[in-house]
Amino acid sequence: MNSLPCFLTLLTLAPAILHPAAALAQAPAKGEPAKVSMKVLPGLIKFETTRFDVTAGAPVELTFSNDCVMPHNLILLKPEAEPAVIAAVNTMGLEGMEKHFVPDVPGIIAATKLLAPTQKEILTFNSPSQEGEYPYVCTFPGHWFTMRGVMRVRAAGAKLESPQKSGEKVVKVEDALKNSGISHTPLGTFEKPFVMRTFAPDPNLDPAVFKNHGVGKDAVKYDPATRLDITQAEKDPTTGVERQVPVVRKAEKGVAGAIAVNHGPEFSYVWDSTECRLLYAWRGGFLDMNSYWGKEPGAFRPKMYIPLLMGYLVYRASGAMPLAESADPAPLFLGYRMLHTGPEFRYQIGTRIYRESILPSITDGFKVKVTQESGPAALTWNVSPADTASVKVQPEKEGLLVSFKDRPEPPQSPPAQPSEPKSKKP
Repeated sequence: MNSLPCFLTLLTLAPAILHPAAALAQAPAKGEPAKVSMKVLPGLIKFETTRFDVTAGAPVELTFSNDCVMPHNLILLKPEAEPAVIAAVNTMGLEGMEKHFVPDVPGIIAATKLLAPTQKEILTFNSPSQEGEYPYVCTFPGHWFTMRGVMRVRAAGAKLESPQKSGEKVVKVEDALKNSGISHTPLGTFEKPFVMRTFAPDPNLDPAVFKNHGVGKDAVKYDPATRLDITQAEKDPTTGVERQVPVVRKAEKGVAGAIAVNHGPEFSYVWDSTECRLLYAWRGGFLDMNSYWGKEPGAFRPKMYIPLLMGYLVYRASGAMPLAESADPAPLFLGYRMLHTGPEFRYQIGTRIYRESILPSITDGFKVKVTQESGPAALTWNVSPADTASVKVQPEKEGLLVSFKDRPEPPQSPPAQPSEPKSKKP
């Protein structure tokens, strides 16, 4: 996504900012705390405990263990706060990883840091004094769709039920890098594609494509170890007085919640679960994940947070979502299933539900197959002006088949690694 410029030039010393995860949890009230154990179902992006009960206003000790190969956090919220928290996470940009995807918005009761695999954290806090159901979610991009549960607050003296566990069968998941031999440049095959939900590059796509996305913002560089913003010395050009000002990192251009699919060196594409559409396709490689995964499995990012696109683009989306009308609400992603040709995506626009598959080709071009599962109106694909010469729409018995001709572009140049300015912590 395109970054927004900073609107303020900070010329005074910024106050020390405690990380939200440290500041939110209050000291528990007197008495033995209710102890809750929270784990992750490996590979399923779900909490093992989906519901637990506590007494209103009582101390709670929650132990969160990350048994998955991906990073996760846990944020406990007031019921009305969830939409604002999720919206804020979508716009955090670089600030996300550095602040553990815990936004500074009202309504967060307690929050852990973003935990790498095998890490755990203990939260101690007082439960809310008001009875009700309080959601908890993981706010790592895309995880809150499935990684959620409810803390039920009951009146003093009320019977507390045992924690409710997920009934899903856990299948042992190997670490994709450490145990399965997958490198930082993973590849599938034409017959067996490699599918990965990731933070994907944005190769300067038309801004109109991102109608429902948040916009990444520049962020003050943050040191998780000290929980302070990082500053550096600068002289005021008018007075010549030297003072400490925050070090600002420019927002990187990327797409949160993307699904990247690779059919080997011959064909790759990125499908966006927010806009529910194909964003771009390319040939000649897949993604270099070194800048995203870090040097070791589960490691946090080094200098960059966006994987690098390898190869050359043959298609990039432009204009409005082709199946949407101007009065339609934002699309709603309903998941995908694997077919022999790759994933079949399912999503809803208004009352209409669609299924969409990308059909690759080793030679020039590829196809998109769309069927309308339910809802009124005939199935119509609105071709954008940029695609009129290279896109052909054919009606089929069950829907539409949209054919795309390759539009090769020069190989993508990797972005420059941002320099690390000499800084001084306040």
